Amino acid sequence: MLMDSIQILMATMHRKSVSEIDWDYKNTNLPVLLINQSDFIGKEIYNNVTMLSCNERGSSNSRNMAIENATGDICVIADDDVGYVDNAEEIIRNAFHENPEADIITFQIKTPDGALFNDGYLKNKQWHNWRSILRCASIEIVFKRDSILKNNLRLDTNFGLGSKYRVHDEIIFLKDALDKGLKILYIPIPIVIHPKESSGSDFNDSLISSKGAAFVRLFGVKGMFLNLVFAMKKRKEYISKYSIPKFTSKMFTGSIKFIREDMK
Repeated sequence: MLMDSIQILMATMHRKSVSEIDWDYKNTNLPVLLINQSDFIGKEIYNNVTMLSCNERGSSNSRNMAIENATGDICVIADDDVGYVDNAEEIIRNAFHENPEADIITFQIKTPDGALFNDGYLKNKQWHNWRSILRCASIEIVFKRDSILKNNLRLDTNFGLGSKYRVHDEIIFLKDALDKGLKILYIPIPIVIHPKESSGSDFNDSLISSKGAAFVRLFGVKGMFLNLVFAMKKRKEYISKYSIPKFTSKMFTGSIKFIREDMK
């Protein structure tokens, strides 16, 4: 079935008005629901943008507020620093039309110079599994709103920037969707533009322990095994700041904290 409407669900912070964002750079005429985490509560409508301002903090809270207030049949997760390729709307619409069984589709990101954001992108279309979703970024995700609401799916507010554990709210969202039987498709076409980021440069105690917590949230106690896998795989990125035993220990600290305080 060809969906009727596509809406961008965009997160931002500390905006006084819609006009503070560079909408020309966004390169889209799609309607936008802008969740503004600020110091006031309000609503502003300007052209095709609706900004809801709130006092809450955390990326997962922002995404959940967007899901609960969205009106589009298809929803595109976004941050305020992204732009879109010229034919993004057509790509998204065609993807869901050609793959009607898909509840969620992840696409690709490209950089402003036209290169792919992630060197590890697969070249062929495929259905996601628990392993493949570990590579996904939030701004690659597009979903059928009805599928999310019917299955009562939301982001885990313990995870994400500004939350207790600062990573992987989007991956947990996708894993919860798989666990509820939703079908998630990967299509190797870029729809969104974002500058390349240097990997590993921001490893710190909080990030490392949050990774350990996220692995247990995703896979249960057996997820602690992934602490070892991750520590070995990423050692070149952190070895100037942490020894392998220290890095691994901090991941296990996060895992144990989650088990004791937050595991259901």
